[in-house]
Amino acid sequence: MMPGALRKTCKPNTASRWFRASEASGDDMSILYGRITAGSKTPEWIRIPHSDCDGIGGFARLLRDGGAEIPLLPETNNPCRDIIAPLWKLWRNSHAKEVCANRHDWEQHPHTGIHGAMLPAWHIFSEVETADIISNCRQRGVSLNSFLLKHLDQAIRRSTLRPLLRIPWMIPVNLRGDIRYPVDTENHVSCVEPCISTDDTEQDIQRQIRRRLEDGEHRANHLLLGLGALLTHTAMVKYLTRDRAKPEGNIGAFSNLGAWDAKVSNPSSDSWLFCPPVVKGQLLGAGCVTFQNRLGLAIRARPGLASADTAACWMLRWVEGTSARIPSQSS
Repeated sequence: MMPGALRKTCKPNTASRWFRASEASGDDMSILYGRITAGSKTPEWIRIPHSDCDGIGGFARLLRDGGAEIPLLPETNNPCRDIIAPLWKLWRNSHAKEVCANRHDWEQHPHTGIHGAMLPAWHIFSEVETADIISNCRQRGVSLNSFLLKHLDQAIRRSTLRPLLRIPWMIPVNLRGDIRYPVDTENHVSCVEPCISTDDTEQDIQRQIRRRLEDGEHRANHLLLGLGALLTHTAMVKYLTRDRAKPEGNIGAFSNLGAWDAKVSNPSSDSWLFCPPVVKGQLLGAGCVTFQNRLGLAIRARPGLASADTAACWMLRWVEGTSARIPSQSS
């Protein structure tokens, strides 16, 4: 198959079918967006089903519904290539002999308090603080993604039983441009799963993620998702239930929606937050979005494994690690 063969309109959306199966297995697959209007101190949380769209798509939909003129969503900077090589490398890497933390390392001590709605803990930086963080990343020669993931990883480690082990994370990857659906807000998503050591630097994390993208891990995962086209909805649900009973798995998703400035969306005094779903077997989900030059962070914990207070503590550590020179103003 030629490299461009995947670049076509795809029907039906198999990723959406997997997300519907995940909902049927008992997961809350809502993507959360928090809008803070002028004069408000708390966000209005808006839920969009992941079966309808991916994180970027959902945010674009909300902005468009509010009157913003959003052009077609950005295409991938990491185009998929080949078929056999990515699948082979994914299989080879998954059998590498290294000890990583697994689901038992964060499920052995479930929290027994009142969970409530388990809305995310959150923090929004000012424009000056955001510019300072971005400048810090440039000086270090790393992306904002790698920088934030390093400090997120450090913030949650002590909530695992074996914090010195490598921790697997899930990082969504935008596949727009490689695959096309009739509506640009639909799920055009895959992922890579870096494993982070406690002493990894931001540069180490960035190199690992780049290597995984160069190996085509995101394409291999997309191809494996595509096998769902051969399964019934019931078979998908059974597969997910069995798979999440296994010890191997990532601790949660960290997703960055990127920067949306006043030239892309209507000038507004609103601030925005974003947080991905948390499925069975994961401990947390964390997300960030930069809207009109203000970086917003959000973390939600899986009910039963952590409390809202724990998520707030993670957020405090994350903010402090991300911006040691910036006064902390956690929500």
